[in-house]
Amino acid sequence: VLLAQGCGCASANYPAQFRHMAASPHDSGDDGESTGYVQERRENIPDAVDHFLGMLLDGLQTRNISQIHTLYEDTFNKLTEKYYKTTRWPSSEAVKDQISENPLFLILYQELYYRHVFTRLQISFHDRISSWDNYCKLLDLIVDDLTGGEDSTVGLPPQWVWDLLDEFVYHYQTYCNFRSKAVKKQDSKEMQELKEKPDVFSTSKVLGYLHQLVKASQIEEYLKNPEKPEGESRGAFKDETTRLFGYFGQMQLLRMHSLLGDYHLAMQTIDCIDFTAEVPLFYKIPACHVTLYYYMGFAYIMLRRYVDAIRVFSDILVFLSKTTGVNSLSYQYETMAKKQDQMYALLLLCVSLCPRTIDESLDRYIRDKHGDKQHRLQRGDELCFEELFSYACPKFVSAALPAEAMDGLSTLSTFNANEAHQRQLNLFKKEVSEQQSLPRIGSYMKLYTAITTSKLAQLCDMDEEGLRDQLMCVMHKTQQAVSTQGAPLAGEPQLCCEVEFYIDGDMVHINAHRPDRPHSEVFLEQILKFQDLLGRWERLEEVGWISIIAGVVAAVTAKTAAVAAGGWL
Repeated sequence: VLLAQGCGCASANYPAQFRHMAASPHDSGDDGESTGYVQERRENIPDAVDHFLGMLLDGLQTRNISQIHTLYEDTFNKLTEKYYKTTRWPSSEAVKDQISENPLFLILYQELYYRHVFTRLQISFHDRISSWDNYCKLLDLIVDDLTGGEDSTVGLPPQWVWDLLDEFVYHYQTYCNFRSKAVKKQDSKEMQELKEKPDVFSTSKVLGYLHQLVKASQIEEYLKNPEKPEGESRGAFKDETTRLFGYFGQMQLLRMHSLLGDYHLAMQTIDCIDFTAEVPLFYKIPACHVTLYYYMGFAYIMLRRYVDAIRVFSDILVFLSKTTGVNSLSYQYETMAKKQDQMYALLLLCVSLCPRTIDESLDRYIRDKHGDKQHRLQRGDELCFEELFSYACPKFVSAALPAEAMDGLSTLSTFNANEAHQRQLNLFKKEVSEQQSLPRIGSYMKLYTAITTSKLAQLCDMDEEGLRDQLMCVMHKTQQAVSTQGAPLAGEPQLCCEVEFYIDGDMVHINAHRPDRPHSEVFLEQILKFQDLLGRWERLEEVGWISIIAGVVAAVTAKTAAVAAGGWL
């Protein structure tokens, strides 16, 4: 019945410009083929897949979010593992012929189709173009609905909304890398394809779509005043899917600007994010939570705000260590696990550049997993700083290639396909090199309350004038803006070093910082550990293990007493 309804459905519920829209074919075919020959080549769609597509069509038409969520999170992944683990899903032409010509259904099906291709299979240039065209159709539809004051045509579960925008930026990222490699190789076919399609995943268009989503959804107005203002009944104030498109659009803008190396603008895009809300919207999707904190923490590092970076990474890593709510079948699962490991590496870099006390569990994990790297960083090993940064940083992209490179005038010796990464790495290495002598000077100053500049220069193996320069560098480098409340970029300047000092003539007066943990923190930590222990004990009691453990304890006690009495060897 569902399939019959789907095939016979008219597109009256969709804007006129989409009623005649045909999906981009994935498999090439000659227009002159006879109907009979096409029927012979008709793709076979398994019954389970046919049923899944019919249910998806029905869910989209009725805006049944819970049904779509189950199909998307569970059924789609299971069918992929069973039928399409190493092959493509049926082409959109086959789905159009055998299931429905509904435009929204075909656009969203193609989104799933290309995500599967980009995640598991070999990508062709045609795939990249078709993926871009499909995203343009979908985003144009959403923006047109919102700017026209109409109810949103698209009703999707939060996870799909996030994955859709996240994949959109990922496709842009992979296209930029493909473009740079193609120019480096100077392959004539690929260069010709790039010249013929200059707008495909262009930086300005991708940013434009994300900004349109944020503006049309009115998400910034909603976050400033979540209670519906009088007379306001559109966009984020009315529809959850619209609200999430705008909200997740802000997250992807943070990511885009970070990939392009504009960290100040990246942080400005999340000025309105609901960090202080009782339950922020980013809690809905674990991948969104991780993405927000990863890029925000990395931006803090590049802005030389290490204290804020340590706070951000510590918050999210402690949170992740206590939660297990990610669908292991989701294509995002491995990405989130890698991001978590990358954040540990970035936290290690921050603590090395700006020593601070961090959560005991995080400190223990770093010692166990990265103990060798921790020692190398403490010794000032520049290669270790470079290795960890290269592993943990985002995959930077160039906004556009030089015109000379696209025209083939740039020789292989002058064009660097990895220039975007190299520029950010060089900035970080320069910052590290400028701080190389700071730990050594600080270690000597901790031993004194006052010392002459000549003696300190002798200990540090440098001349007195050079020492004064380094001390001025210490005072500059350890002065950071530290966020306390408000927007992420807001902050009060603070001295963030292990020792405070000032220079009076040829004397350096030192006030060593030895911050003790507040007693309340120590007691609360032990209380939480005790509560966790009690919880485990109660769970053991529920499964009947308590009597077994008591018996073992009694036996061990008896044997210990016998040994003490000399009655058992």
